[in-house]
Amino acid sequence: ALSADLWARPAGAGGGDTAVQEPSAAMGRWVDSEWGRVIVAGSGFLADGYDLYVIGGVEHVLTEEFACSQSSRSDCLEGDEMLYLKSLTSSAALFGAILGQLIFGSLADRLGRRVIFIVTGSLIIFGSLASACIQEFSLGPKFLMYQLIFCRGILGFGIGGEYPLSATICAEGTGAARRGTLMALVFSNQGLGYLLSAIVMLALVNSGASLEFTWRFALAFGAVVPSISLYFRMQMNESESFEKVAQARESGETGVDMGWTLRRYAWHLLGTAGNWFLFDIVFYANGLFNADVMRIIGASGEDLEDMATATLAVVLMMLPGYFAGVLFINKFGRKNVQILGYANMAIWFGVAGFAYDWLRVDAPLLFVAIYGMTFFFSNFGPNMTTYVIPGEIFPSQAKATLHGVSAASGKFGAFLGASLMPLVTGNPATASGIRAAMFVCAAIALLGLLLTIFLTPRYGPEDLAPKLPDETVGFVRLYFQRRAAQRFRAEKRDDPGDQSTESGSTQEQAGSS
Repeated sequence: ALSADLWARPAGAGGGDTAVQEPSAAMGRWVDSEWGRVIVAGSGFLADGYDLYVIGGVEHVLTEEFACSQSSRSDCLEGDEMLYLKSLTSSAALFGAILGQLIFGSLADRLGRRVIFIVTGSLIIFGSLASACIQEFSLGPKFLMYQLIFCRGILGFGIGGEYPLSATICAEGTGAARRGTLMALVFSNQGLGYLLSAIVMLALVNSGASLEFTWRFALAFGAVVPSISLYFRMQMNESESFEKVAQARESGETGVDMGWTLRRYAWHLLGTAGNWFLFDIVFYANGLFNADVMRIIGASGEDLEDMATATLAVVLMMLPGYFAGVLFINKFGRKNVQILGYANMAIWFGVAGFAYDWLRVDAPLLFVAIYGMTFFFSNFGPNMTTYVIPGEIFPSQAKATLHGVSAASGKFGAFLGASLMPLVTGNPATASGIRAAMFVCAAIALLGLLLTIFLTPRYGPEDLAPKLPDETVGFVRLYFQRRAAQRFRAEKRDDPGDQSTESGSTQEQAGSS
């Protein structure tokens, strides 16, 4: 697979970009079509969702096998030590993802999407299989857990690269009219990955399989989808947009310079990265409901069967928001969906905070409904749009880089949410602490709403059409930038002695703000 031919950079793409070079086989033509790129990019996101979500169930199984409270082994792990190793296991993929988003996003804008997409898929395969093959080597379960932490870091590194790569490949390979819908479809595969992980864990724990087989199979299964996808990634060609940027760089054009692009899109980047950061802090709070929801649906969480059943129930609550996003993101518009999501998150977290005690004791079904609403408007809202918007608005010379920066900001927000929220809820969590956390999340959702209003552009497919010869994506002004442009044009019209309206309009169109 890693032959010299693999690293060659073919030209041409289907869907949104006109093919520069006709692929040599039917498979090449299909994978470069609009739907081919969507399916390949979506399969990668399905694998990402599976690998990131399955670790929760795996950690429960490892606790039963190695923790002194559950295991009779002489070298078992004490409670605090097991908790510490589990937290490192969860954090390893998170930090690996941050590095992958930043590094692979940048490399994809320099070396090409295809080759980096192959690398990230290969890392996911390796990380999944390596995680399943770890051994104690007579050194005890602690040594095995440290191996798992290392392998999960590699896996996370590959997963991180999938975020900017899948968004960029889909955005550059689909037509303008359906781009938003198809990018939302790619992102919704994350929810299908969650569902697949819940089904696999439920099947394993109810099959009578040993604890060791259960966690090894669950981790190894994460390599299945990317192994199939890897073949199709190798058949991909580069998009016309990337080839256009590569030619412009070779000719020394300044319009594709990274520094110039960063200056031009600085406010847009603050909006995309800031919103992803704020949303992921709030998204963590959905887990605060879990213990109460498990009690209401009759799952104690004390054994693996209950854990797997409750996990599947939670995932099923997530899915409707993904489906609604795919159906309505083009009809409502990206900015409107993000505003709608933030506003409803603030409302439902606020309601949960004010009526927490009454809801969980006297109105349990209503409590579960509110829990579902927080998920619905997260996924039919900023969870989806924070992925779609940076994939659309940034130009090809910096699309993967700036999408990666935005996604990394989100993962950093998730880390802060997981680290700091227990300071609000208490450890262990108390009813008053959870209520306070709900109000905090409502306030952060309102901050995201304000950031969206001022630093997220309102645009349609036609607004992203290139306006200048060296552009791959049209520059979409923010609200305050549009007002400044309107004042500029009004001043030109009011000045009868000014004969430079045409050149001024061109300069304004090319300007950054």
